[in-house]
Amino acid sequence: MNKQQSKETLKEKVKGIFGLGTQRQQTKQCDSKLPEFIITADIIKELHPDCGLSNRIRMMNQICDLAKIKKFEENAVEAVWKAVEDMLSPEQPAEARHAVLQLLRAIIQGQGEWLGPLRAYFFKVIRDYQPCNEDLSERLEVFKALTENGKDITYLEEDIARFVLLWMDIGLTSDFLHVLVNLVKYNSCYLDQNVSSMVQKICLLCNRTTSSTDIEVALQVLDAVVCYNCLPSESLTVFIITLCRTVNVKEFCESCWKLMRKVLGTHLGHSAIYTMCRIMEERVYMEDAPLLRGAVFFVGMALWGAHRLPALKNTPTLVLPSFYKAMSCANEVVSYEIVLSITRLIKKYGKELQVVTWDILLGIIERLLQQIQMIGSAELKAIVYELLTTVEELYEQNGYHGSTEKFFSLVEKCADKRPDASVLTLVSYRAQSIQPAKDSWIQSLHCLMEKFFRNEMRSGIRIKVLHILSFVLSTNRQLYEDELIEKVVIPQLSGIAEDRDLAVRKQATQLLVDLAEGCNTHHFTSLLDIIERVASRSLVCSGSLEASDPTADSPMEDVKTAVLGLLEILQSKLYSLPASHASRVYELLISHLQLHYKNKYCSAVASAVRLQVFDFFLMMRADSLHRVGVPNKDGAMRFSPYCYCDAGEPEKRVCDKKPSGSISPPAGGPAPAAAAPPASAASIRSTCLPYAPAFCVLLQCLKMETDWKVLKLVLDKLPWMLQYKVLLLTSTCSLDQLCSTLCAMFPKQQSRLKKMPEGFSRTDVQLAVVPVLTAITSYHSYLDQSRQRELVQCLETGLIYRCAKQCVVALTMCTVEMPDIMIKLLPALIVKLTHISATVAMASPMLEFLSTLVRLPHLYANFVAEQYVSVFAISLPYTNPSKFNQYIVSLAHHVIAMWFIRCRLPFRKDFVQYITKGLRSNALLPFDDGHEQSPFRARSTSLNERPKSLRAGKVAKPAASVANSSSSPVKELRDLSAMEAFRSRSISVSEHAVRRMHTSTTTCSLGSADENAVTQADEGLKTVHLELTETCLDMMARYVFSNFSALPKRSPIAEFLLAGGRSMTWLVGNKLVTITTSGGVRTQALLGMDMSESDPSLHTRMTKEAPAKLESQSSQQQSRTTRTRVRSRSGGHALRAGPIPSLSPLVSPSEGELASPLSPSSGPSLDGVGPPSSTAATLSAPPPLKDNPSLAEFVPMLTQGWAEIFIRRPSGTSSRAG
Repeated sequence: MNKQQSKETLKEKVKGIFGLGTQRQQTKQCDSKLPEFIITADIIKELHPDCGLSNRIRMMNQICDLAKIKKFEENAVEAVWKAVEDMLSPEQPAEARHAVLQLLRAIIQGQGEWLGPLRAYFFKVIRDYQPCNEDLSERLEVFKALTENGKDITYLEEDIARFVLLWMDIGLTSDFLHVLVNLVKYNSCYLDQNVSSMVQKICLLCNRTTSSTDIEVALQVLDAVVCYNCLPSESLTVFIITLCRTVNVKEFCESCWKLMRKVLGTHLGHSAIYTMCRIMEERVYMEDAPLLRGAVFFVGMALWGAHRLPALKNTPTLVLPSFYKAMSCANEVVSYEIVLSITRLIKKYGKELQVVTWDILLGIIERLLQQIQMIGSAELKAIVYELLTTVEELYEQNGYHGSTEKFFSLVEKCADKRPDASVLTLVSYRAQSIQPAKDSWIQSLHCLMEKFFRNEMRSGIRIKVLHILSFVLSTNRQLYEDELIEKVVIPQLSGIAEDRDLAVRKQATQLLVDLAEGCNTHHFTSLLDIIERVASRSLVCSGSLEASDPTADSPMEDVKTAVLGLLEILQSKLYSLPASHASRVYELLISHLQLHYKNKYCSAVASAVRLQVFDFFLMMRADSLHRVGVPNKDGAMRFSPYCYCDAGEPEKRVCDKKPSGSISPPAGGPAPAAAAPPASAASIRSTCLPYAPAFCVLLQCLKMETDWKVLKLVLDKLPWMLQYKVLLLTSTCSLDQLCSTLCAMFPKQQSRLKKMPEGFSRTDVQLAVVPVLTAITSYHSYLDQSRQRELVQCLETGLIYRCAKQCVVALTMCTVEMPDIMIKLLPALIVKLTHISATVAMASPMLEFLSTLVRLPHLYANFVAEQYVSVFAISLPYTNPSKFNQYIVSLAHHVIAMWFIRCRLPFRKDFVQYITKGLRSNALLPFDDGHEQSPFRARSTSLNERPKSLRAGKVAKPAASVANSSSSPVKELRDLSAMEAFRSRSISVSEHAVRRMHTSTTTCSLGSADENAVTQADEGLKTVHLELTETCLDMMARYVFSNFSALPKRSPIAEFLLAGGRSMTWLVGNKLVTITTSGGVRTQALLGMDMSESDPSLHTRMTKEAPAKLESQSSQQQSRTTRTRVRSRSGGHALRAGPIPSLSPLVSPSEGELASPLSPSSGPSLDGVGPPSSTAATLSAPPPLKDNPSLAEFVPMLTQGWAEIFIRRPSGTSSRAG
């Protein structure tokens, strides 16, 4: 028994001690105690050849059953075998042989423990069986039973190896291989000498068979050989070849790799790597794709795979040349595996690879690129390109240490198949070598443009190349601009207008614009020609597209870039030489806009282009030296030293011009001529940019533009441009046509407009047109009479629309600028203005129009009463303080007063009652608490009633009316309160004032503190408006029958009489009344009389009231509720008595009373002081003279009883002495 059996027996004994033995062990113990089965002679006789074959076979079957369950007596097995041995001869039928082998198998299985040396005998029977190649399965079953499926070879040790080899030659099946696996595992030491032959036969089976079961078991045998024995080195090659081929079978790939990994982990590991490398290099295997693929797979996995063997010291540099040799024959499978392997290597250890390794890898990649062209496999192409992408990613991470030039040369070979990111990396690398320090760098740039711009179709790559070109130009243009433009830019970009890629056209156009902006050489014309072709070609193409798809705006983007670039170029070229460049660009812009309207292009991009160009044209200015300028980015105006708006001779212009950055006045003629440079030099350095072509395009825009945004921009900026007359008047700009166009736009509905905002109406156009018409009025001398009349009539038409306010402002300008036209149209215009409602929006322009017109008397010299009434009808509603602010109300009073004093004297008396009624209805009615507020329309109340002479009405004495005297047309009222100190001379004004002030006083007395404060503020505002009304009435009362009066001046006699007299001033309403009495002291002194004889009161000096005293008197007047009439008996005594208890507005007596002299005893009465229209009071007649009077007797009459009343009021001052 071998060593293994001894170990198992010991183990079984130990288990038996602890009662853990198996059932079989227990059975054996029981069998040993059972009685033995005796093979009798009858049984042996039945097995004798004489009994016949069938009887023998039947008996053998019975013995088989007994042998499995019974223990035979000693030597019974030998007896039975001797009886049936002859049946194994080749002459016997197969049935007999099979029955004997079956009996033998049953005996071995049932009696195996007691066979002993018979095992060797039975093994010999199986080994020497004849014929040897027959009954293999039955013989194998006997062998499996004899060796317990290969585990027990007791008594068979010497011959087992030779039997295995023999059997492998005749019956190498999967069943035998299973037995062989156990033989190797449990009895490998007895197979050492024949392992090599066994391995070769098994490898041969793996290479030849197609049965997956045979391959699987064969791999198990090889695995057992590697694990439980030592793989002979002479079998290594065939072993590796077998695994390299078998690994191509998908289901055995993992098991093959495990087996190979075990081999590589042994002492044969490096030999195995060497063997596989040799296989990849030998020509014999060049066309064996599965073998080469397996070798590549195992080498890659072993050295840098996911489960690499650290014990292997082979570097990639050692094995990669073998990979390269393996590609000698183009084979898709091998190449695919090589790509996978080196991709895995680069991803894991790419940053650690050295230059030598990278050179080999790049050689492999180069051959791969060649093979994919020949093989044409899509999968191989994809994986090879992915390998290139992996290297590129490593390059971008700065982990690539190989030859950059060689790698990008490989990428460039397949650039047309590479993704955009890869080609962009390639282009960026090539761009690094394009610099003046490199040889033939301009040629390299040209080649780069040729390959990746002209012959490339992908937008991203072409745009990248344009960026590189732009960078090279920006960094080297100072020294190499001409050469770069001539050799690279023009050859490569001359056909950009025909390019199909919009993004490329746009980018290339921007590059050309940037280049042309700084180019001052003759190449500028070539660059501009390319830009012009871009604009022209795209415009025509877009126009055709527009007919089918109006929303197709994208094809116009390059045109927008070109035109906006031209604007930038023009703005730059205005201030640089040669000046002809600016002129060329200016002409291009104008012709481009003309194409827009010629083709009726109305896309969104086209509108945006026109918007920008018109904005530029409308921002152009000209100074007094005729220099053209535009605002810079900061908004500061800068004029060109080389471009002029007229075509005058250069020597006629001023040489010492202002600096180009200064802002010249917007208008004015050319400055006086001064010394100038020679004409030839000046003509080279200057050019003419006439505004007439741009002006014509602006007119075309006004007539044909369909985009409201563009039209509004033009209309909004035209007034500002029209301020610069030099720009327009130095060229043939048809202002007459502009005026005609605008007037035609005003009343009509602009049906051609298509792109309008929500809520757009005709009024929006009118609001934009009116300011332009207003600005045109300053050019009236350049307009025909009919055009001027059309302009005014157009503005009159606008009075009925929402633009009425702007139209009134424009008409105000017309009255100043075009008096010859307005003088005929004013009468009808004034009547039309009365049809406009008095609103807050219209207040200021209407009153300013009338205020301006009143200062132009030659315009209304022929006005009749109807026009004057219309003026007052327009102005009176604006005196309502509840509707309008204080400025408007004050301006309305000013207009009424000015027109009243400017109208003819015969008309004035008829207007007084009309104006008074209007003031009562507008200025005073809001302060009447009893009335109901309702809107007042002047034209509904005033124009329907013709002005009449003022009636006496409520006046007490008809003789006191304005028509008969200059006194106030008010009656004398009784029981007036102290507040009536502010009463005016108009009875209606006085009555309203009394009622209003009573109500205010009651409200103030009952309200709270806050209400008192508000009421006081309201009272102040009321006072202002009441004073305005009172002043207006006072003015009418004063000047209704006469024009302005001069400031009164004392006569020499009055100076003589009043010298040394006393003076006192009272505040009466809004008037200051100063009364000065005569003094006789100085007169007597002049006559040589004694001063002591005179009245002591005459020595009192003349006094004047201080402002504070006047205020106190005013406050006293407001607090009183009654008035005391004060009369003095003598002119001097009453005035010396100090301030009277209360003063009030004095109601003057008739003119006759003022003219009658006062008696010396009574003196001047204060009743003669007061009303603004009564200006003086006289003294009574002196008593009769005595007989023979002396000079001294006449002194009192000469020097006393005289007084002067001086009245100061808002409408003027007056005085009267008597």
